[in-house]
Amino acid sequence: MARWHDPGPWYGRFRDRLSFDGAASRGVMSLRSCQRPGGRGWFYNFTAEPNGCPLRRVRIEFLLNDGARYPRVFVDGPTNSPHRYHADDGRLCMWYPKDPPSQRWVFKDGLLALIGQIHVHLIKEHLWRELGEWPGAEAPHEDPNERKAA
Repeated sequence: MARWHDPGPWYGRFRDRLSFDGAASRGVMSLRSCQRPGGRGWFYNFTAEPNGCPLRRVRIEFLLNDGARYPRVFVDGPTNSPHRYHADDGRLCMWYPKDPPSQRWVFKDGLLALIGQIHVHLIKEHLWRELGEWPGAEAPHEDPNERKAA
């Protein structure tokens, strides 16, 4: 007998959500999650305190219109950083989307791996603010002035 398959997003199926965030929910005590009103996304909130860095509140959003598999990561605190998409909303620019999967986070890595990458990013931002140089490899960023001129 064929099983019925729910075509909805992963976060609407308990088994899929547990598979994605199970290890993180056991390892990150402050982790909380909720569905966006209307079922159009899933959010995770937690506090992060990476080694030697100030405490930060983090929000991870998986939105249905983004395919529900591509996170948007927001962090409170200082937004001055060469790796933020928009200084006014605090969204992190954590990897170059065109890099191969081995060099960036992908959905199958799970939530705990994403939280680990967020911690590393926050440490790098903290060091950049103190030293004035980004520690580690960087992908090129498009100059918004060049985009307007084209």
